[in-house]
Amino acid sequence: MIIPIESVKELILHITFLLFPVFLYQTVWLSRPFKSPPSRNKFLISLLCIPSALLCLTYPLHTIESVSFDLHAIPVIVSILYGGPFSGAAVIASVLAYRFYAGGHWLLLSLVTIPFYTLLSFYFQRSWFSFNKQRKMLVILLIGNAKTAITYSSLYLFHSFGWVPDVFSGEGRKYLIIGWIFFNFALFLTHYAIEYIRENAIMRYQIIRNEKLSILSELAASVAHEVRNPLTVVRGFIQLMGQEIRDNEQKNKDYHELVLSELDRAQDIITDYLSLAKQHYIEKENVSLTSLLYEVDQLMRSYANYKTVAIETSIEDGLMIVGDRSRLKQVFINLLKNAIEAVPDLEGQVEIRAYSSHEFVRIKLTDNGCGMSADQLQRLGEPYFTLKEKGTGLGLTVTFSIIQHHGGTIRYQSTLGGGTSVTVSLPIGALK
Repeated sequence: MIIPIESVKELILHITFLLFPVFLYQTVWLSRPFKSPPSRNKFLISLLCIPSALLCLTYPLHTIESVSFDLHAIPVIVSILYGGPFSGAAVIASVLAYRFYAGGHWLLLSLVTIPFYTLLSFYFQRSWFSFNKQRKMLVILLIGNAKTAITYSSLYLFHSFGWVPDVFSGEGRKYLIIGWIFFNFALFLTHYAIEYIRENAIMRYQIIRNEKLSILSELAASVAHEVRNPLTVVRGFIQLMGQEIRDNEQKNKDYHELVLSELDRAQDIITDYLSLAKQHYIEKENVSLTSLLYEVDQLMRSYANYKTVAIETSIEDGLMIVGDRSRLKQVFINLLKNAIEAVPDLEGQVEIRAYSSHEFVRIKLTDNGCGMSADQLQRLGEPYFTLKEKGTGLGLTVTFSIIQHHGGTIRYQSTLGGGTSVTVSLPIGALK
């Protein structure tokens, strides 16, 4: 089968309609410096997908017996998968409005076919960003072929009722095959371009962040070892001096306790620096997250009781990953401690949930604390940024880095006065 030159020209034009908004999105949004991992701009996705879909409708690939074929469904699918329900709904509404305005055979066909492939896209959108590359590609091929099959089946059914002309005989059959090939090729190409640009933006953010952490780690390693030894000696001698203080010298005893307290705080700060310096050394072993989380829960129960905070757990059995048990324990102790300290006394509640989902183990910690603003959420994980009166801000920096070195992600959701939830996602696996 020879593909007509005119069809190739129309395909190139349509690919321009599809890819130009993708690269414009990268230029306008993803090229900006991000303090946190690049986020989606759902409004901009809608704003770019709408004209892309309308241009595809205005300049179809080819027309058979007054029935035109185009690639407007691709911006619709992209807006749903990457922009979410509201972005997808905005693009669908624009397409339907155009169809009602233009009329013709495709109006009835759009009313029948759009619900099928958009519902399929909405179904996969909920878990889209947790899929790996292979699964995303399978989903894209499934949606593309399902859309084509629904469209052609509807055309055949409508023709049998005499509602649309015959497009399955003669030259029409050839153009239907060309349309199927073109649609899947353009959908694959658009998906590949979007994923490539997303990965580059995330990689650029990680490179910049890792460069900052590398410099900080080298500084931490050199400073912490030099400072820790004299502090240990000073603390030891102060303890010996404290034993010689008489009971009636209350003022000296207070000074003695204050000095020890500040020395302990200095030790904690140095420990944070050392943890930061050693963050790149990850041991690989089979780790039962189920038992690890129960262990962390038991360790922090006394601290929670002291703060009068109630902890509820819902941990699935048999959760296994490959990683460094001690580092992961450090992560969850730090996150649980932060949650306990963020909630009010007496009425504080913290919930721990752990379950498997789409090749990942999800660990979700939710509290009913004071919450955080959007600006504070963006700065979480930055060195020296902390919401505590006493702290270095390095605890979360180390936590983010350990999760990253385990191939996982950490995501915060919070509103002022509405509490905070943090979700850690780690890939399921086991060493043979």
